[in-house]
Amino acid sequence: MPADTLTLDTAGFPRLGEQPLRLPPKERAALSLLLQRRPAVVAKNDFAAVAWRGGEMSDESLARCISRLRQALAPHGWQIESVYGTGYRLSSETALPAGPAARPAQPSANTLDAYIHARQLAQQRTPEALGRAIALLRELLRSHPEYTPAAVALGDALAAAIGWGQSDTDAAVAEGLQALDDAAARDPATPGLDAARGCLLDMAWRFADAEAAHARALEIGDNDPDTLLLHARHLLFTDRPALAVEQLRRARQQSPHSLMLRMSLSRALVQAGRGVEALAEADAAVADHPGQLLIGAFALSMRAMVAPEPALALPTLRLIEGHDTPPYVWTISSFVLARLGQRDAALDIIDAALLCSRTTTGEATLYAAPLAALGEVDRAAELLRQACDERCGMLAMVLRDPAHAGWLPQHPMGRALLTRVFGPNG
Repeated sequence: MPADTLTLDTAGFPRLGEQPLRLPPKERAALSLLLQRRPAVVAKNDFAAVAWRGGEMSDESLARCISRLRQALAPHGWQIESVYGTGYRLSSETALPAGPAARPAQPSANTLDAYIHARQLAQQRTPEALGRAIALLRELLRSHPEYTPAAVALGDALAAAIGWGQSDTDAAVAEGLQALDDAAARDPATPGLDAARGCLLDMAWRFADAEAAHARALEIGDNDPDTLLLHARHLLFTDRPALAVEQLRRARQQSPHSLMLRMSLSRALVQAGRGVEALAEADAAVADHPGQLLIGAFALSMRAMVAPEPALALPTLRLIEGHDTPPYVWTISSFVLARLGQRDAALDIIDAALLCSRTTTGEATLYAAPLAALGEVDRAAELLRQACDERCGMLAMVLRDPAHAGWLPQHPMGRALLTRVFGPNG
């Protein structure tokens, strides 16, 4: 059908024909921006600046806003196209191709809610949350195989589960790659397909195959923060931290308030031997996200690695005073205390964690750094060996941790682990 006329009135409110289109404020502002820029693409940052008035805007909140707009506009012959790695563009339905290549139907509200909930769970990166996310995404793909973004999210969640050692590597990689292949057959323009493929292959230590997948992802998404982040992690795995820093700085320009990007950049700077810059980045992230436990703990770990000082002890001990302390806090606290020479306190945390039946093999590798800081390198190497035997994907990043740079290449088991994971030139 011909598209109804879509305009803005003198006050900037959208109208369909002669009738005002009643929308919530964010949706109204987003549609006005799309209409003003048509046929150009509107970048994510522009939506954040205009519709969110410069406030915090997650990818999920923008996706929900666009979905509501699509539902409101579709009956009137208008579509909002996703432009991978860039943003969104408004177009009339008559401009879309007909037949098999036509754009897939937009997801229902229930489908989108299930997808967003699964994505939010996966981003927590805890074994429990990942398990639930994977179950939700499998069910979503069973009931709605045409909703290809769920395949990308499943690939990401499976990669994280491999990292923790909670999934069989070969089976999880095969499942993830098959889901991505099915999605590509249905809609090859689905954002994130190659980046998710590269992430899965990295977790399986198939770095050459991952390199090719990341290269394909960058060809069409070299300004997409998620694509740049996953490529930067690949560069860290393959011991190219200076290039990883460059990619993460580019990603930060696109998404300046992303906590994960800021933390990853700080970590990459340490691996690149740029400790002062790493601390500045961590401190800036703390200032940008005041009161968040994760970044506060992370900043303490960075400072303990680069410039340990007794003053770090008190804030570290305060981290573990609560009754529901997250597992990552125990890991970081033990490392800080070990770097400060508080041997008994650090070992108390390490021993309790390693005796806990809920600690996965992947989580256990994170205690290798505090053990090494205490001089317990044989015990640290044994933890890493167990993770290698179980092919925990996280081990690749752990082996590249600057905390291990001083002892791992000289340790007999350490040298063997580097070769097993990265090859003879690793």
